[in-house]
Amino acid sequence: VAVVGRGMLGSPCARRLAEAGSSVLLVGQGEPDDRRTHQGVFASHHDDTRITRVIDPDPTRALLGQRALGTFRRLQAATGERILAEVGHLWVAPPEEVDLLGAADARFDLGCTRHDADGLRDAYPDLSFPDGLDGIHQGDGAGHLDPRAYVRAEAAACQAAGGTVIDALVGAVVEQGAHVELDTSAGTFTADRVVLATGPFFAHGDTPAATLGLTVGTHTMLHAELPQHETDRLAGLPSLIVKPSDEDRHCFVLPPNRRPDGAVVVKIGVSHQGRHLTATQIGDWFRSDGDLHVASHQLELLRDLLPGLEVTTTSTVPCVTTYTSSGHPVIDGLTDRVSALLGGNGYAAKCAPTLGELAAGRLLGETWPTDLDRALFAHAPG
Repeated sequence: VAVVGRGMLGSPCARRLAEAGSSVLLVGQGEPDDRRTHQGVFASHHDDTRITRVIDPDPTRALLGQRALGTFRRLQAATGERILAEVGHLWVAPPEEVDLLGAADARFDLGCTRHDADGLRDAYPDLSFPDGLDGIHQGDGAGHLDPRAYVRAEAAACQAAGGTVIDALVGAVVEQGAHVELDTSAGTFTADRVVLATGPFFAHGDTPAATLGLTVGTHTMLHAELPQHETDRLAGLPSLIVKPSDEDRHCFVLPPNRRPDGAVVVKIGVSHQGRHLTATQIGDWFRSDGDLHVASHQLELLRDLLPGLEVTTTSTVPCVTTYTSSGHPVIDGLTDRVSALLGGNGYAAKCAPTLGELAAGRLLGETWPTDLDRALFAHAPG
C-alpha cells in the first residue's frame, strides 16, 4: 500500500498498515524551507499548537477524540516526542451549547467542571467573556498538541514497523491494470492499493481525488509574542474556544507556547466557511501572510478576552481547512484500488490517529466500528 500525504491523517494510516504487516510506502513532501518561495504543496500541520480535547457538541467527534487520546500518549511514550501539553481546555458558549458538551463529559466520565457567567469570572480572573455565556473545562486529556511532533512520531513508528517513508512530491496516481502507478519527484513507484491523504491539495496533479467536490476555508493565524511578565501571568491558561451569539466574535486561542526560536506566543484564529479553490490558488495563499484585516480583528478579540494584554510583536501565518458535505472526512474508495482519507473539517488534528486507523482498517478488511455511522464517512459522487 502507498499512502500519499505525510500529514496528520496519512501518517497514522501508514503506521497502522505497517503494524498489521502490510508493505507500506508513505510518501509526500515535508515542510518547506521557505514557504514564500516553495512551489510544491503545503500542509496545515506545519504548526506547533493545535487544540486537543474530547468534549465536543458532535457525539461522533467526541468519540473519535476520546479514542485518539490513548494513541497520542502511547506514541509520546514510545518515541520521546512531546506531542501533548495537557494544560486543559475551556469552551465558552451559550448554555444550550454547553449542555451538548456536558453530554460528552458524562458519556466518557471526563470530570469536567461547568461554570455559569459568575463562575467563569471567579475561576478565570485574567479572562473577560461576553455576557450570557457558560463555560465547561476539561482537564486531563485536553489542552494542545504539537502537530509536527505528532507527525514525526507516526513516521518513526511506521518505519519501526517496517514501513518506508519518502520525502517527495507526488504528481500522478494512475491505475494501470492490476496495480497503481505513482509518479513522484523521487521516481516512479507501483502499489497494489493507494490511499490519498493529500489535505487541501486533493486536486493537485492527476489523481482520482481531483474530481471530489470538496471546499477549503482559508484562515489567518495571528501569533502574539509576549513579554516575560505576561508569560508568567498567563502561565496557567487553558486552550480556549469562545462562541458568543455574535458569530463574528467566535474564536479559538492557544495558550502561551515557546517556539523553537525562544519566543513565547499566544495564537488566536477564527474559522471560515469553505470555497471552491484550485490547487494554484491554495498554494498562493500558503505563500502569503494571510488576511491582515482579519488579523487586526483577531488582535482586537484577543485584547477583549485578555484585558490589559501587552504584546511585544505580532505575526501572521496562513492556514487551510478542507470541508466535506457530511462534516466528516471521506474514508472510502474512489476506484477499485485508490481510496480517500480527505476532509478534516476543522477537527482532524485532535482525532487524527483514529481517523487514520479507520482508513487502514478499511483496507485490512476490518469491521467498521458499530458505534460510528459508516455513512458519515462515505464518498458521495458529485
